[in-house]
Amino acid sequence: MPRIQLQPLDVDSATLHGISSDMYPWLRAVVVLSFLSFISAITLLILLAYRLIQWHRKAKRTNQFVILIFNLLIADVQQSMAFLLNIEWLRVGSVVVGTPICYTQGWLISTGDLASGVWCFVIGLHTFASVVLDFRVSNKCFCTTIIALWTFIYGISLVGVGMYGKGLYVRSGIWCWIHHDLQDLRLWLHYFWIFVFEFGNVIIYALIYLILLTRIRTNYYTPAAAARVHEISLLMLVYPLVYVICTIPLASARMAAMGGHPPSYTRLCLAACMITSNGWLDVLLYTLTRRIMVFSDEPPPDDNGIDTFAVFWAEKSTRFGGTWSIEGPTSRDNSSKHGRPRRGFGSLSLPLGNGNESESDLVGAGNRDIKLVTTTRVFSEPAQPDDLEEIEEMTRKRRPRTPVGRWSEESGAVVKELDSSHIPSTKSIRTLRSMASLGSKAESS
Repeated sequence: MPRIQLQPLDVDSATLHGISSDMYPWLRAVVVLSFLSFISAITLLILLAYRLIQWHRKAKRTNQFVILIFNLLIADVQQSMAFLLNIEWLRVGSVVVGTPICYTQGWLISTGDLASGVWCFVIGLHTFASVVLDFRVSNKCFCTTIIALWTFIYGISLVGVGMYGKGLYVRSGIWCWIHHDLQDLRLWLHYFWIFVFEFGNVIIYALIYLILLTRIRTNYYTPAAAARVHEISLLMLVYPLVYVICTIPLASARMAAMGGHPPSYTRLCLAACMITSNGWLDVLLYTLTRRIMVFSDEPPPDDNGIDTFAVFWAEKSTRFGGTWSIEGPTSRDNSSKHGRPRRGFGSLSLPLGNGNESESDLVGAGNRDIKLVTTTRVFSEPAQPDDLEEIEEMTRKRRPRTPVGRWSEESGAVVKELDSSHIPSTKSIRTLRSMASLGSKAESS
């Protein structure tokens, strides 16, 4: 198939000889932020790869949401690498068209921006299905969808490559991308889909927010759960906000260029700083809000929905342990015959812990007697992922310290043995039985 020949490069698409001195700080900012995104995304990507392998060895299963985060990080790595290549233009002081660096940068921008939008949108759909509909797709359908989405991402980018070959990616502003004469290609193979995923993200998370608020108003949740769900509903506004803020500046700048108003190099660099920050912001956002799933030692079950969210700005509640507080209201309603206030017996409330229903009341029973009334209410409910984190934290705090102030592995093992001494393990039972059998044989001999 013969490829379409483009017109000779004009001043806006040919090599830029000599980057102006006032643009160096802006390009350095783009490189620094892209490097930050690259390092953070690669680090979390390696961690998740280790977790996925570890989970598969332990339980022969993984978690769909974590795999989606894994794919989003791959997209963030591509996107950050694209803008990290600007370091070459800083080194040579020019944007050189026709080099492998220029072509690679254009390719990575096309695939990285599109892939980031695709996986943010898919994560939103998965969140809606799990939180609102309590629905999960089968693993076979899930894997097929992932393969189809990556095929779509690279297939869209290969259309332009197949039509124009090496002439597709030239200088576009102060880095390399699709030739400015190919406006239709830019629109329908890139920015149309970027806007679809932007508005799709906003619509999906807005629906989740409204549905959760409706359920709270209709007493769908218990009072304790409603307070947590309200905080999580606010969190649903953060995800699309981060993506839209990062992507809309560059998309709007390119759309303005299509309308005959090309943006300045400064505006392009500022927009590049925003879009390349997608990587480190995604890492920060998901490690703060879904850390229960990302950093779990065991593979999280796929049937967890709203319980897997962590609201980082809310004060973490304590469901275990005890905190004593004393309330001593005294009654001054009683007056003596002479109109003087007389000391009365009040009530001392001694609640135990935050969140349980155990308290002791000191109630005045007479002029000289005090009666102690203890009321205890016990609730039994399934443990939540946050409860497991709190139990582990309490266990760490109870471990004795060595004289140098560091944790001792031996002391930690002793504490663990003491904590679980009332639960004999299978290995311990087998050891006791073998010792008993050896003792009986010795006596018989």
